[in-house]
Amino acid sequence: MTRSRAPRAAALTVVAALALSACSTHPGAAAVVGSDSISEKQLDDVALALCSAQSGAAQAGQTQDLAGRAARQGALGVLLNSSLSKQYGESRGVEAAPAQVSAAVTANRSTISGLPASRRPAFRQTLRDFAEGQLMMIAVGRRALAGKGAQNPTDQQALAAATPLRDAWVKKNLKVSVDPRYGRFAKGALVPQSGSLSVPVSARAAAGAKRSPATSWVSALPASQKCS
Repeated sequence: MTRSRAPRAAALTVVAALALSACSTHPGAAAVVGSDSISEKQLDDVALALCSAQSGAAQAGQTQDLAGRAARQGALGVLLNSSLSKQYGESRGVEAAPAQVSAAVTANRSTISGLPASRRPAFRQTLRDFAEGQLMMIAVGRRALAGKGAQNPTDQQALAAATPLRDAWVKKNLKVSVDPRYGRFAKGALVPQSGSLSVPVSARAAAGAKRSPATSWVSALPASQKCS
């Protein structure tokens, strides 16, 4: 069983993974990925947690309105990415070392503690799932690159190598469906439908909509990605 080395904290920041992917005709589900189902409640909980983490609005006793559809889109991207990566990693016989997953959560401790208490469980679990998926992808990518003679690839190089392999596997082995309100699943990404969700209009928003946003994008989200 392959275990990956701990990636840099930046690579495990959940908001950096607001990559878009997915597709659901299943009542009560925002998306279904193979045997995994992402409920509307789970999506709302995660969207609110991500929104709180990025907006800086998490103060003692303060609550927020429901996250806007764009925030749900970002949250769904995180949840889908985690599910796809974990299922693919399991199919390749790799796993993430628990200590490395815990380290990723610990690295975001200040963000978690800054959230309203009601938001912390959803954020913490989402971070754990995402970190586990990323670690598994890095392990697969390193193995693939080693087979081509590459030595000491970076985390980002490993992720880049594993992503097309995962997407090809998903296309062949998984049925992915998403509630039409959030768009459609195409080529490993969630494609917003006209009128269903806001579309990035600024250069920064467009950068955040990419499958792998730059780490410089992590520190702040565009207004269209924040809670309404």
